[in-house]
Amino acid sequence: MSVRRGDLFKHILLCCDGSPSSQAVLKRGADLGVLLRAHVHLLAMGPPRGCDPVFVAAVSGTVCVAEDPYGLQALLTEPVEWLKARGVEVDGQIARGYTVDEIVTHAKRLAVDLIVLGRYPQASGGSWWSGKRSGPLTERANCCVLIAVDSTADSVD
Repeated sequence: MSVRRGDLFKHILLCCDGSPSSQAVLKRGADLGVLLRAHVHLLAMGPPRGCDPVFVAAVSGTVCVAEDPYGLQALLTEPVEWLKARGVEVDGQIARGYTVDEIVTHAKRLAVDLIVLGRYPQASGGSWWSGKRSGPLTERANCCVLIAVDSTADSVD
């Protein structure tokens, strides 16, 4: 059985939050998108809504003058422009909430074949995608998951 490049992964979800690990996600995602001629969906992860000053102000009956206090639009538009400049077919969305839940929801809705995310160790040990709240991402996603590691970063024991 032969597999053509275009048959392997047609839709790839890149999960970024603006951290240094997100750069590895963008680099690997751009390479895969071009190589496989896949459509790339960029998911820019912001903090949960409970931390949002605009939301808190609205709940308290006041107005927050900061339209985008976390710079979420830049977290989306800059990587999308960077990917497009490299010839990647890409669209993007901002997600806010529990990270694993948001990634799983978007992956299923977009029918992605591959999720690419960064390596973010937790201070308490393990990694955030282990999903203590609602189960591991790898068990909840209906597709492959690739952990993009920056080759210039220090290795973890």
